[in-house]
Amino acid sequence: MEKRDLYLEKINAQVEQYSAKLAEMRGKAAEVNVDMKLEYLKQVEKLEGKRDGLKEKYEQLVKATESSWEDVKEGTEKAWNELKESVAKATDHFK
Repeated sequence: MEKRDLYLEKINAQVEQYSAKLAEMRGKAAEVNVDMKLEYLKQVEKLEGKRDGLKEKYEQLVKATESSWEDVKEGTEKAWNELKESVAKATDHFK
């Protein structure tokens, strides 16, 4: 399998993993006290927006030509790292 295909699989797996994590977080919103619930849900919605941005980057990566691949890949990695860091911060904050 080509390096590009492996990278695409990796990104797709990460999108699925973060989607599952966000669904889990959304489900936990029912467990937090009323005062925290609104803040918690706002944070989850913000993270879902970042996840959706990563999905868009993934789609761009799938369609990228050889000449634009590296530029799109760089933007995808930035979106991926941003989502990963944001999910980790949110998870720590709402423990």
